[in-house]
Amino acid sequence: MRTKALSAVFIHYEEPADLLLRAATADFTGPVDACSDGPLDVRYFAAQTGRQPVRRTIPSGGETSPFPFDRHDAMSRAHAKKPGFPFSRTTDWLPGVVAEALTTEP
Repeated sequence: MRTKALSAVFIHYEEPADLLLRAATADFTGPVDACSDGPLDVRYFAAQTGRQPVRRTIPSGGETSPFPFDRHDAMSRAHAKKPGFPFSRTTDWLPGVVAEALTTEP
């Protein structure tokens, strides 16, 4: 049985601090999701690394990945965009992060 790879959201490490600063000085309240524009799925990482994705079933209570592509991670940037916060596009910075991770010793 083939399972659909669902998308996940990411954010560049510099953006949360910028968003918090803007939120502290903006005239709005409520929760704010923070993630770059452009959700990705596991096939993106496979293409970037030249590897095939491996699907593993983790038993209940088992240690899981922080990037669960088996369930949708829905976030909305709409509230954060109201005061004009400009989110980056994931595809603008993620290829560099993947390349760095592939060349860094564990």
